[in-house]
Amino acid sequence: MEKTKRSFVLAAAVFLAVSFLIAIFWAQGSGLLLLTILALGAFTASFFYPRVAFAILIIMRTASDFLTDRNIFSLGELGVNFTSLMGVIVLIFAATIFIRNKGWREKMPLAGSWILFLGLAAALSFNSISLSASLVEFLRWLSFFALFVLGFYLFKGSKHLTSLIRVLIASSLIPTVVAVWQALNRQGVFDGERWRLNGTFVHPNMLAFYLVFVITLACFIFLSLKKQAVEKYLYLVLAAPFLVVLVLTYTRGAWLCLFIIFFLIGLTRFRAFLLAGLGLIIVFYIVFIPFQERVNSLVSFSATDSTVWRLDLWRDALGYAQSRPLLGYGPGTAPIVIGNNRSAILGSSEPHNDYIKILLETGAIGLAAYLALIINLLVRLAQGFRNEQWPRRKLLFLFMFVFFVSLYLFSAGDNILKDSSLQWSFWALNGALMFAYLESKRDKADLVV
Repeated sequence: MEKTKRSFVLAAAVFLAVSFLIAIFWAQGSGLLLLTILALGAFTASFFYPRVAFAILIIMRTASDFLTDRNIFSLGELGVNFTSLMGVIVLIFAATIFIRNKGWREKMPLAGSWILFLGLAAALSFNSISLSASLVEFLRWLSFFALFVLGFYLFKGSKHLTSLIRVLIASSLIPTVVAVWQALNRQGVFDGERWRLNGTFVHPNMLAFYLVFVITLACFIFLSLKKQAVEKYLYLVLAAPFLVVLVLTYTRGAWLCLFIIFFLIGLTRFRAFLLAGLGLIIVFYIVFIPFQERVNSLVSFSATDSTVWRLDLWRDALGYAQSRPLLGYGPGTAPIVIGNNRSAILGSSEPHNDYIKILLETGAIGLAAYLALIINLLVRLAQGFRNEQWPRRKLLFLFMFVFFVSLYLFSAGDNILKDSSLQWSFWALNGALMFAYLESKRDKADLVV
């Protein structure tokens, strides 16, 4: 009987996986309807198998990022696309988990900072130059907090934390396979000079920073498991295609982000890791000419380089912010403000700087609340590393601290807040780590007593 049950579960899993892949690559008409049914099925499963449902939703989100411009239906002027539907699903999912765990009885680190930032965003939405854009952006930010809540309540303890990391790495497999297919067929996003891989993501930069995240996690597993553990070498093998695809996104900010992570981890704990990382970068630089040219352009500062373009954009955007310095124009309105004031021939109307984006949209008050949130997280990660008694979790706190520093440094040069797939995974893992942070504080207090 038990064998029959396992066979049924395996067959059902294979059927769902095949159905999902078919729907992803045929994501229009009936394919989009099938995806919607699968997403609603995952939501139904969340009431009975919440961790399984979480894994399905994370994998579906990274594999369907390109569907942000395909509406399922419309509510007046507001179009509801597949990724928006998934955002609503995780909001309800998180609310049910919070209620079932009687979350109001337990102190959750960062909750106060999140509520302050989201409360301001909600209030400012009604003073926005575009109410619809602000409500959409507010719900997107709220979904990040929902993933934080899910991570905190669903992945308690080292075993569940490890399972979460495996799910986050697995979520990058479909985008990576699609990106490899693009590389073999000269597809992706053409920027006028080269084809840049974007996988299942809207833009190559989004895929690039997501890959930096999963490469960081794969390196953590490789360095934290015992030498005799076969599993660790699987993640080392997986890191190879991740790195190749990352290079072929031609996203220099993500390259530098990963370099800083390698450098800081190597400097603090693993000298061999630092040397291997530097050696790999040197080999890529010597052998792969497009990589060499892209790196060299960082210091050339030609008039056509994106670095110069960004500096001009930021200067202009800071000028627009002066018209509404305290409260901004409303969440999600930065592209509207920039688009209304700069000619379309000057390029994208996205700010390419998360701090300027927040300043434009929520003013100095909102930016202060956002900075308070991320500084609070930085401090908790540092405290978790200092207090943690378990070597493996201590190492994870270090890896996430280093990733945090690098990511938020490069948030000053790209639209990382716009990368919802990365934000979902990042905040889910931080939610689980904040539960570990509470445990580490209790363990340290017990040792002192």
